[in-house]
Amino acid sequence: MRMRDSKYFEVRDGRLRLVEGLGPICDVHTHLAQSYVPTGDVDLARDAVADLYLDPDRELDLDVYMNRNFDDAGLARMKRDLSIGSLRDEGMRATHTAPALERQMDDTRVTRSVILAIDLPHTNRNTDSYITVSEGREGLVPVAAIHPMAPRAEALLRAAVARGARGLKMHPAVQLMRPDHPRAMRLYEICGELGIPVMWHCGPVGITSKAADERCHIKHYWQPIHDLPETTFVLGHSGALMYEMAVKLACLYENVYYEVASQGVPAIKHILKSAPPERVMNGSDFPFYHLGTSVLKVLEATEGDEPLRRKVLWENAARVYRLEA
Repeated sequence: MRMRDSKYFEVRDGRLRLVEGLGPICDVHTHLAQSYVPTGDVDLARDAVADLYLDPDRELDLDVYMNRNFDDAGLARMKRDLSIGSLRDEGMRATHTAPALERQMDDTRVTRSVILAIDLPHTNRNTDSYITVSEGREGLVPVAAIHPMAPRAEALLRAAVARGARGLKMHPAVQLMRPDHPRAMRLYEICGELGIPVMWHCGPVGITSKAADERCHIKHYWQPIHDLPETTFVLGHSGALMYEMAVKLACLYENVYYEVASQGVPAIKHILKSAPPERVMNGSDFPFYHLGTSVLKVLEATEGDEPLRRKVLWENAARVYRLEA
């Protein structure tokens, strides 16, 4: 279906908007442009309209994992923009700014967006720029991405939290490190001490290399969850293509939360039936996808259950990230 054909969305003033009466909503999985070299630094405060990697106006299959909606040309375009395109401050990345995200937030009644940096060992430029651009922007909630192999990683994490970071992001596929690495475990321990969550990219997605997907296999997430019960862990994508295995962790550990970005409606329903409802949260993976794609799927999956809908769209995230309505 097309999002504009759903009863939950309408087109006003040429923009796709969520209908009245829904909200507040938190999206715990968004990104702005990631930069790894000075020539690729994007002005994150620049006014823009987001050029999304997947066109929200096309027909979408909401029952499958979201990246299955890409055609070959769209997938190649996305990978090119994120790889060689990251060497310059242009292309689609140049539109992935804070004002562009805020515009979509206004359209979809998302009152808080958790923005997830991703950094490499030699630089924490994305963590710094995300925190900086969030200053004075009430709707943006920055999360640090200090690489465990970075020099003075522990001090950098504490400094980022002191500046306003509300959590730690780790992306095993991009950061080239398994989530159970000892250096990563130490940062997770600090997160428990500071009372902030760890947000993982979790599970294989099927469009990256075999090695990258293997680093995200569910078996690598068990040890931190088991060994660090005082730390809250959020499984981004709810385990992606291994969500049925990932959701079983909820039966064993109370410090595991799930975020449903990219999952199809049947998978979200399965997660909501299998995990405690107070531990499931909404997320979109903007700018890969429109903020409204995940909201629409959560609305479909929670049809007729308003208390559950409020938990997934707002209450659970507000508790984990200490947000006010």
